Amino acid sequence: MTRFDSLSVMFLEDEFLIALDGEGMLNSMGVKHVQVVSTLPAAAEFAEKGDVDVAILDLNINGEMSWGIADILHRRRIPIVFASGYELRDRIDSEIGVFLKKPYTPESLKEALEAALAKHIIGPPPSNQIGRSP
Repeated sequence: MTRFDSLSVMFLEDEFLIALDGEGMLNSMGVKHVQVVSTLPAAAEFAEKGDVDVAILDLNINGEMSWGIADILHRRRIPIVFASGYELRDRIDSEIGVFLKKPYTPESLKEALEAALAKHIIGPPPSNQIGRSP
């Protein structure tokens, strides 16, 4: 079982109620440091400079995909959980992150976090960008 109480989680979600619910789920798992961001510019800034142990990224933020945020996090070797209501599992490189289907439950969120944290990125990040063809 993974301890979550020392984690700093960046949670990118543009839907207020989903963000509130997800933050509550994380808090109930013992996560004390949750940074909720709702826009791509705010997420990019936090991904570049913030204290982040793991990130949960909604893939579609106000009609734009969050692949660029994933690129930043991947370069920093930060584990990623990709959350989406769309079935995009085939577009997610399992070495980069974990896919979490929305709507998620506390149990599925916990499993996704544990799986993402268990991954160890070895070697340099790939030269191609995440979610796009090389």
